[in-house]
Amino acid sequence: MKDVYKKTTKVYDSLGKKYLKDSMGLIPPERELFVKKFPKNSSLLDVGCGGGRDTKYFINLGFEVTGIDLSSVMLNEARKLVPKAKFHKMDVLGLKFPANTFDGIWAQAVLLHLKRGDVPKALKGLYKILKKGGILHVRVKHGKGEKLVKEKLSGWNERFYTYFLKSEIESLFKKSGFKIIFSKTFPDELGRKDVKWIAIWGQK
Repeated sequence: MKDVYKKTTKVYDSLGKKYLKDSMGLIPPERELFVKKFPKNSSLLDVGCGGGRDTKYFINLGFEVTGIDLSSVMLNEARKLVPKAKFHKMDVLGLKFPANTFDGIWAQAVLLHLKRGDVPKALKGLYKILKKGGILHVRVKHGKGEKLVKEKLSGWNERFYTYFLKSEIESLFKKSGFKIIFSKTFPDELGRKDVKWIAIWGQK
């Protein structure tokens, strides 16, 4: 694992319950729209599930949910919060699921922690484990470049970020085989003026 990935994972380990409390109420506006794409009992993968905020939402709606994350601390909290879900310590760059496993994949603010050159590998891996007709949700930060960022939400610890233009992430989706069915840029839920987000859905 690259050093910047280890550093970012350690930050999440160190943030623990305070970060989870701060982020638990940040409801992604696209989440409610996403679940309407699936019948009950559909299988969903929550990539970078953190403490299980979105996993719990999906479970409560009757989905079969698996969560993966690299932070052991976050996974322990997720298991306590959502005992009915399955959780695994797993890297999005080394997915260990069979092909055609999931109806939907939710990757909320995850791929933005990858170096730009690793994003195509992640997308191809996610495409492989989706069933035909399945949908992948990805949210990334809008902008240019890669850098280590200190901010209040992370306790002023450095996390690695890659920023994307909307046309760029759309192109990466298409090259990985996805048909784009939703793509939108929107402001930050925390009201940070320097942060804009891109949500994009691709269908296999």
